Amino acid sequence: MSNDSLRVMWFVPPAIAVSASWQTPADLRIESSMTQSSDEQYSSLCAGEVDAVVTSIDNVLHWNRRQGPQDFVVIAQIETTTPLQLVGSSALSAPADLRGANILVDAPENGFVIALRALLKEAGLRADDYRLTPVGGVRERFAALVAGEGDATLLGPPFDTMAVQRGLKTIATIQGVFTNFPGQGLVVRKSASQANDALKAWVRILNATLTTMPGDTVKLTEALELLGMPVEAVKAMVNTFPETLTPSREGLELLIGQRALLGLPGADFTYEQIVDGSFLQ
Repeated sequence: MSNDSLRVMWFVPPAIAVSASWQTPADLRIESSMTQSSDEQYSSLCAGEVDAVVTSIDNVLHWNRRQGPQDFVVIAQIETTTPLQLVGSSALSAPADLRGANILVDAPENGFVIALRALLKEAGLRADDYRLTPVGGVRERFAALVAGEGDATLLGPPFDTMAVQRGLKTIATIQGVFTNFPGQGLVVRKSASQANDALKAWVRILNATLTTMPGDTVKLTEALELLGMPVEAVKAMVNTFPETLTPSREGLELLIGQRALLGLPGADFTYEQIVDGSFLQ
């Protein structure tokens, strides 16, 4: 990688990245790519094929317990929360109705599915009361659900809105149960990031964007609409634009607590072990 080029992988272009693109100098090239799964993000980071990923912060807890480099850290939180809806068949009314259901997921042991599993546990369901079927990222889950390949899945903007528009139903929301649920993080390998000047420059631009955003709301809304996102999804993305890039301590501790509730690896981490705040200093 050259000093003026940064490779970033995400599921959907984050609102703050769209806003930051208006301030990015011509000599700093941001090479973005779409991912189909968190496992692809993990593999790409391990192989040095990308420099950073925008992903669920829970992934860091899991990735640092997998066999591999175990040096993943969150250097910024790029949205206040990730709006997530549990969407399924119109015959379903509540999480408890998912007993015996086939639930479509990205990966069964990391990412947003952990919040879903915690939600189902609080609704009285055990892990063997439903089936988790990995089908990929949010686009893949949306397509599979619409095609009738599962009973329910967790979707964020704009796919949650698109699913409801196709006759599916919102069963519950993650924010309705976990009010401190954090937004996605900018995740890197600590061993490879400190010498990455392009990464440092981009984070500075993201941070500077926070001060200009209040006056750019209309422009951002129009830009997101031009990307083909539904009006409801654009509104959700604008509403969750961050006020700070500092990862939420309460949010990360919520994720750690969910892993403890489910008896999953990663529940022994602390905020200080997972977050590298040096890029925001």
